[in-house]
Amino acid sequence: MTRPRSRRGGGRPTIADVARKAGVGAITVSRALREPGRVSEDLRRQIQAAVDELGYVPDPNARALASARAEVFGVLVPSLTNNVFAEVVRGIYDSLSDSPFRIQLGNTHYSGLEEERLLQVFAPQRPAALIVAGIDQTPMSRKLLETAGCPVVQVMETGPDPVDMLVGFSHFDGGRAATEHLIEMGYRRIGFIGARMDPRSQRRLAGYRAAMEAAGLFDSRLVTTTPLLS
Repeated sequence: MTRPRSRRGGGRPTIADVARKAGVGAITVSRALREPGRVSEDLRRQIQAAVDELGYVPDPNARALASARAEVFGVLVPSLTNNVFAEVVRGIYDSLSDSPFRIQLGNTHYSGLEEERLLQVFAPQRPAALIVAGIDQTPMSRKLLETAGCPVVQVMETGPDPVDMLVGFSHFDGGRAATEHLIEMGYRRIGFIGARMDPRSQRRLAGYRAAMEAAGLFDSRLVTTTPLLS
């Protein structure tokens, strides 16, 4: 078996070494590793064989310097124990599973100040994108998002003035529609339980109240708000 030629200095193999071994340019190697669908199957196998033989491992720091962006999605959610947000995070992980991107996860514990603190940590790292829950950021958090220089997605809600992109629904409309459906089914004593410090829960409460008042059924004794669980 032919052993690969020792590299000068004996350091870790580079993308240039892989390119020489595969007989292609470094740009082609980079493309094959980042976006394998953009090169032919034969070429991809040729490059992968060189990668395997040399033991090449991509350097994420070098990638970040080359692209001026870390291959990281910063994700901020208010809770990791709430199944709703756990499923959102799981969906993001699943969507990125076949990409070079990783997730940097932060738990704000429903605190605007904690969200600010996390954004002050995440934004200077030049992430590829930032995903945050809700639209109720503090002025400082909003400024950090607006000046992050990367795509920003606010999820789980809609509103009139997004930082960049919104993926979500109206909690007010959802609360009202659910209550109207129960009223149409003949129910009259319809209660509401929600977290009093969660703005999304409060908007659902407003939708519930609007539907109950329109039907002449609202009774404050049927409303209970609870502390938040993080």
